[in-house]
Amino acid sequence: RSATEVHNHIRGLSPFPGAWTEIEVNGKPERVKLLASHLAEKDGVLAAAGTAIDEHLTIACGTGAISLVRLQKAGGKALNAEDFLRGTPLPKGTVIV
Repeated sequence: RSATEVHNHIRGLSPFPGAWTEIEVNGKPERVKLLASHLAEKDGVLAAAGTAIDEHLTIACGTGAISLVRLQKAGGKALNAEDFLRGTPLPKGTVIV
């Protein structure tokens, strides 16, 4: 899917029922609700869709990329990306399913 389609999917489902994904944390998958995003201004993204292309939650899409702005772990409170990354670091190259 294109970055625009993914962004609109997140917008359309926020806050309820919510778009979600799974990320691997300490070797096990964890469900994360995606509450807000914006289109990233990244030209010529050369990464597979779903791959973190930097340490700031910019995720490659089929075409283009999105930046995740607000997320929520299952059972946790909603956090902005910076606070989320403090507790759950996602290095560049992490694949988000």
